[in-house]
Amino acid sequence: MKTKISLLIFAICVVSGVLLESCKKETTEVNMVVRKWNLVSKTVLGADVATTCELSAKWDFKADNTYAIIDTCDYVKTGTWTLAEDGKTLTLDNITAYKVIENSLIKLVIEMQVGDLGLVRWTFN
Repeated sequence: MKTKISLLIFAICVVSGVLLESCKKETTEVNMVVRKWNLVSKTVLGADVATTCELSAKWDFKADNTYAIIDTCDYVKTGTWTLAEDGKTLTLDNITAYKVIENSLIKLVIEMQVGDLGLVRWTFN
């Protein structure tokens, strides 16, 4: 009887640990997106296509799931953002979905297929 109780307690501890770890990972991925990102490059097929205005842009992802994109040429765009549970898709305004290539504390890289233009990649730090 004592063996069964010990096994049950052990199983509960293992399941609890797995559940807590998966929640921690999701929170970490979302928290790494929440900050003000500076656009470093915008490329199509490896060629830099960012305008001067775009290179000065700040993409500000806030903890309340709102964002603002602001550049020095008076362009301002605001809306809402979500990050998929697996951390691989960043969606703006429930419409525009970017594939997350890299998401760390110091670097964010996203990309999206844009019509005939091709694969566009944005890199931030």
